[in-house]
Amino acid sequence: MSSDTGPEADPTWSPDGGSIAFASVSSKTDIRVFDMKTHQVSTLPGSQGLYSSRWSPDGRYLVAMPFNPLSLRLYDFKAREWSLLASVNTAYPSFSGDSKYVYFLGRQTPPAILRVRIRDRKLEQVVSLKGFHLTGYWGEWLGLAPDDSPLLLKDAGTQEIVSMDWHEP
Repeated sequence: MSSDTGPEADPTWSPDGGSIAFASVSSKTDIRVFDMKTHQVSTLPGSQGLYSSRWSPDGRYLVAMPFNPLSLRLYDFKAREWSLLASVNTAYPSFSGDSKYVYFLGRQTPPAILRVRIRDRKLEQVVSLKGFHLTGYWGEWLGLAPDDSPLLLKDAGTQEIVSMDWHEP
């Protein structure tokens, strides 16, 4: 962004493709939204100290984490306010396809995939990752497939050789 000399990170498209939310990680971190039509950048009120935003598929919510990732925050575009979604050590939040849940990597011992229901903030463990060796450039990663099944990067070591053939449709 020409008006901001600091770095930006973690972009996420709005479901309608009209906006991009991202973190401005300069001296004061916050969540900003770039409007594709007007080319205007606005800061989400109350987003100071937050990053790693993800837009819900229905466009109503945005989830983000503070730099000390001990909680998840939820922005409701309809109510125009932030609320606490969960108080747990989190990483890599992802909305379910129906926008009813946020899945994330719980950084407890042992690590687990957790999800929290938006409606009532009910937190539940999806699966324990005990004995699962996570890997990735930044340490680990979690995403969701179109059917909401978890996708992870597994450290298979250097002893396993994997081959994959890809045929373009």
